Amino acid sequence: MIVAIVGAGNAGCAHACKLVERGHRVRLLKTSHSIHDSNFDKILENGGVHYVDATAREARGFAPLEMATRNDKEALVGADVVFMMVQSLQHETLSERIGPLLAGCRMVIVISGYMGSLFFCGKCPDRNVLFAECESTVYNARIVEPGTVRISFRNVRNAWAMLPSSGQEQGLTIAGQLFDNVRHARKNIVESALHNPNLIVHTTGTILSANRIEHSGGEFWMYKEAFTPSVWNLIGGLDREKNGILEKFGCDPLDYVDACKFRNEEDLSKDSLQVFRSFANSAPKGPTSLDTRYIHEDVPMGLCLMSSLGKKCGVATPVCDSLVNIAGALLKKDFWREGRTLDRLGLSGKGLDELIAHITEYDALL
Repeated sequence: MIVAIVGAGNAGCAHACKLVERGHRVRLLKTSHSIHDSNFDKILENGGVHYVDATAREARGFAPLEMATRNDKEALVGADVVFMMVQSLQHETLSERIGPLLAGCRMVIVISGYMGSLFFCGKCPDRNVLFAECESTVYNARIVEPGTVRISFRNVRNAWAMLPSSGQEQGLTIAGQLFDNVRHARKNIVESALHNPNLIVHTTGTILSANRIEHSGGEFWMYKEAFTPSVWNLIGGLDREKNGILEKFGCDPLDYVDACKFRNEEDLSKDSLQVFRSFANSAPKGPTSLDTRYIHEDVPMGLCLMSSLGKKCGVATPVCDSLVNIAGALLKKDFWREGRTLDRLGLSGKGLDELIAHITEYDALL
């Protein structure tokens, strides 16, 4: 298939390499000049992406691209599948810019979603396009030098939510042609949004380690250091709020560590906390400051969304709300004002049953 990847950062480059490896024709679209410009310049010069794959014994390779471009129309028109691999902070603005160009493609995949697929769906004039949201990337990676990405980790399982959910079978068929570990569907995009691991660990790990991050001079390993017994107590409270919301939206409750095991471990009989600790031991260090997407993205796009969903379905979210307030105080920023809410998604006037219908049924989207 012709696959367009919107976003030429760590994830975009890594997934481009793996999709080329599986025989697809890949177009890489750079949408900004904010970060990774030197990397993109090198990709343009080389005509593709060099990679080192730690999931395949440090194998080295080169992924030739059909194109790398900053031209939206050039990248998107004629694509069978489009991946949105930009920060969720950009979804609303980017949907205005490229939404009309998505007409004619088979599926648009938003990673990580936080219900951002609603922005793109609302701006796409073609109601035959299927949308999908993913709670995490299929591969973890980092750009190690301009033009080269190191792929460090592959999820054992990835679950995607389809919009509308009646497109599950069709969506998983397409997903299976792209990656061999996408075999499961969530019930709706709320379930996918709240199982985004960044919503839980990025926020708690960074906010509760603020002094350690600022004092360490870059030598902070969040996954190894931050999650002590008392922090797990707090995560337990956040999980209870999250699961209460999920049940109201017709989804199955699932604690963070169990969701982590589902994504990362082949043997599901293993202890969930031990699986997390094993993952933590291989995680890279960071963040190096509080000026990180772990707060700037996952607090307003994740926690504020969760709080908004809780208000809609009558589930109190005191732990979630406290984390938003503390993050705002730490950075002197009003995350509530800029956060993703049902109102920002155009859903504030809908009752709970109407909202559930809107994210599950074709008729509600027309």
